[in-house]
Amino acid sequence: MKGIFITLEGGEACGKTTQIQMLKEYFKNKKINALFTKEPGGMPLTDELRRLILNYEIDPPLEKTELLLYMAARIEDIEKVIKPALQEGKIVIADRFNDSTIAYQASGRQIMSIDDMINFTENIIDNFTPDLTIYLRLDPQTAFERKKNIDLELDRIEKAGLDFHRRVLEGFDYMAKKEPERFAIIDASKSRDEVFKEILSVIRKKVEI
Repeated sequence: MKGIFITLEGGEACGKTTQIQMLKEYFKNKKINALFTKEPGGMPLTDELRRLILNYEIDPPLEKTELLLYMAARIEDIEKVIKPALQEGKIVIADRFNDSTIAYQASGRQIMSIDDMINFTENIIDNFTPDLTIYLRLDPQTAFERKKNIDLELDRIEKAGLDFHRRVLEGFDYMAKKEPERFAIIDASKSRDEVFKEILSVIRKKVEI
């Protein structure tokens, strides 16, 4: 029995962390066999890669180095965590996946064109694609206002500026338009309960939960 691979995507402060926590509680209460993973991180090696990418201020990585670090973490996650869980028939829910690289590194960082980035990343991960991608869409200006109300230290990506995050949004929008059969777009400006209700509705179209 093959499981189902679901990713949650979106820009900063779109509510992914909150929604994933709510999904964890829902699945736990329903006794649903699911695995949650986050990019990059979750294993000793990928946790270290996360530190190097997001919080290494002494000698921050170059943009292309950052890209390769993300891809290295993704390969580890796919082969050691995601694929084995899917082979066991589990629902796997990932906090970010390949679409984030396309949105942040291609559209945001402008390392290469979006289409070139798609080809580059898909070759590395052997075209391993989610069954469903839930895109929590939030305007960057609204996201920045949300961040002001949260007393948390920002990482390097979050400090990149409004223009950068607008380009990130354009990248996610591009992918959602390119693959409408995979993407479910949810307005992340709604209340967390409204968003969660929509997420459950979308997931139920793919799997019984």
